[in-house]
Amino acid sequence: MIGRLVKSLIILAVILSVLPSCNKNNKNYQMAHDTTLSAEVRAWSQKIMDDPKRDDYYAERAMGLISNDKNYKLAIADLEKAIKMNPEKGIYQTKLADAYFGDNQTYKAKETYLKAVAANPNDAEVLFKTGQFFLFVKKYDEAKRYLNEALKIDESYPKVYFFIAQAFKETQDTVKAIEFYKRAIQIDAGDYDSYLQLGQIFTQQKNAEALRYLDAAINTNEGIEEAWYARGYFYQLGGNYAKALFDYQKTITINPFHTLAYYNAGYIYFTQKNWPLAIKHFEMSAKANDEFEKPVYMIGLSKEAEGKNEEALTFYKRCLQLNPNFELAKEGVKRLEKS
Repeated sequence: MIGRLVKSLIILAVILSVLPSCNKNNKNYQMAHDTTLSAEVRAWSQKIMDDPKRDDYYAERAMGLISNDKNYKLAIADLEKAIKMNPEKGIYQTKLADAYFGDNQTYKAKETYLKAVAANPNDAEVLFKTGQFFLFVKKYDEAKRYLNEALKIDESYPKVYFFIAQAFKETQDTVKAIEFYKRAIQIDAGDYDSYLQLGQIFTQQKNAEALRYLDAAINTNEGIEEAWYARGYFYQLGGNYAKALFDYQKTITINPFHTLAYYNAGYIYFTQKNWPLAIKHFEMSAKANDEFEKPVYMIGLSKEAEGKNEEALTFYKRCLQLNPNFELAKEGVKRLEKS
């Protein structure tokens, strides 16, 4: 009788040892039922409970923790677990490095990227992610080196060309930056970011070629406000105010808090002596960014142009509260206090 009981207990223990733990103190159980976490993370937690030997499940949950919950600590723990289960998968190392970087652990991020490269020297994605990291921390020589190594392995990798171009742009080598942005769009005709960058560079150079790239950026993704704003600015610089105002309005429609679109539209109306519309747009610009002193000054200047000197003086003083060194506002105060 006792022998049969012992045998039964042993069998039960074996069965329990291979079943996923449903203990409420188990981390995966807690995460599967934690409503403060995203539905995606809870779903991956349940999958891990059902099959705890899948390293990719831990990696996927980590990505959800980062993208949905901005919870880098839990993501780091998951990626460390995934690496322990499958140390040969280099992408886990770079994802862990990304998580360290997102958690402001820059030194650990650097160490992890370099470990990933050492373990996977022929993996273009690992080299790309490492180069991207060095670009973000403004180590441009290292960034270019790893990005170029990635291209040696996969020369048809458009994102690599884009980030090399960024490195050249940030080091003031505009010629090289243009060359690499153009290579990026040769490989990927839908590369919105490269079109936008080229448009902005040519705008700064007052080169009409800017319009071609800004049009291409808008055609690639008309739902992003940056290219509409950039094209509006190009038109404004060229004195084509009607088209500039159209693009600024489109920018504001997409992003109602785009302070510069309001400001620039207000400035156009100011030059046209349309004081009410100028003031309206400057007010919206100041509302979108209550630390931006220029629209406050321009409201004062518009009020002064309307002959409303007391109101103008109030806005000049308000501008100086935001920026005590704003010389034009100081001049406005002196001018109106004398009158």
